[in-house]
Amino acid sequence: MSCRQTAVLLGALAVLVAGCSSSPEIAPPVVGGSLVVAGKDKAGQPAVWRVTEGAATPLLTGNTAPKLPAVALSPDGRTLAYVNGSGRIVLHDVGAGTEIVAQASVTGALCASWAPDSAHVAFTSEQGVYTADRKGAVAGLVTRPSGNYRDTGPGSSGQYREVVSGMTCARWTDPDTVILSRYNGDLPSAIPSAGGGLAPNTTVVGHVAAGTVQDLPEEENLLHACQGHVLLHRSPDPIVTGPTLLADASDLSHTTEVPLGAGDVAWFFQPGTCALVVVSYPGDEDSYDYTVKLFDPVTGQQRNSRTLPMALGGDSGIREPAGSNSFVPSPVPGALAAAYADDNTHELVVADLTTGGARRLDGPWSEAAKVLGWTAK
Repeated sequence: MSCRQTAVLLGALAVLVAGCSSSPEIAPPVVGGSLVVAGKDKAGQPAVWRVTEGAATPLLTGNTAPKLPAVALSPDGRTLAYVNGSGRIVLHDVGAGTEIVAQASVTGALCASWAPDSAHVAFTSEQGVYTADRKGAVAGLVTRPSGNYRDTGPGSSGQYREVVSGMTCARWTDPDTVILSRYNGDLPSAIPSAGGGLAPNTTVVGHVAAGTVQDLPEEENLLHACQGHVLLHRSPDPIVTGPTLLADASDLSHTTEVPLGAGDVAWFFQPGTCALVVVSYPGDEDSYDYTVKLFDPVTGQQRNSRTLPMALGGDSGIREPAGSNSFVPSPVPGALAAAYADDNTHELVVADLTTGGARRLDGPWSEAAKVLGWTAK
């Protein structure tokens, strides 16, 4: 039996570690500042905590608990935005503990994402995308189209059925612009008939101030953004692997391809420099080695690369699904530390990509589901 196994799931590149030998003895990193973590408490209920070195303080629990995964921390670390059990959008002031509950409600909230200037938050739901400002004013931005068709297959009753477009989570390219992909999958041949039509598979760009949307000629899922630099994943379908591209947020038509391969398992922009950090697993099933590469955010050219052992332990792994934000970097400019919730063990892990040291942080949770942010204080 090999010590490591590599798996590909829904287009996401994942490294699953099946331990046969002990991991390298590397000093674990010190966690500076605070991690904000969403998950489930010991009773299995959703909750959010602030985690510092040696302590975890609850921020949202009980009646104020969010519906997971529709919860996000603003980049300035001041506000948690979430959807509560009644479907209302809530803005929670982290410092004061006060809340603004918007009058608007959403059905089936899927995810939340803040603008880089912390002025607006976007919620993707079953109906489409809604934005809210810090005062709780909510506006609809992107609808989720549906279409009807008559079921005429063998043994069918001839009834009309509805098909609703799927959506990826809306992400921000700049303080006024969100991007998401709309997809329909395999559709019946007779659409539309009576109740409107589905929009084509496309990527949609929404402008919040004007309340307008436009379709891009290519389907591009936004992975990350940093000070005007964006990382895109182009594919005809969200679950099919395609090229990964760097672009300027102001002009997504001009892109530079980043040479990512099957062994590249995590990526994020380095705070301060916006260099694209890519973590690769070279493929030696008996090795703990990972390669850390840095790419120029404008040209896409590789700046440097180094290989080092990662002390992740026998049952841990690194995973960065396309379109997610599960790998959260340290707020220290130029740092190469990152935190994530382990998909296999549901533990909170902090890894230093400079030394290879890693540590698990214990807390009052039964499951750490997602790191929402890492703040300097």
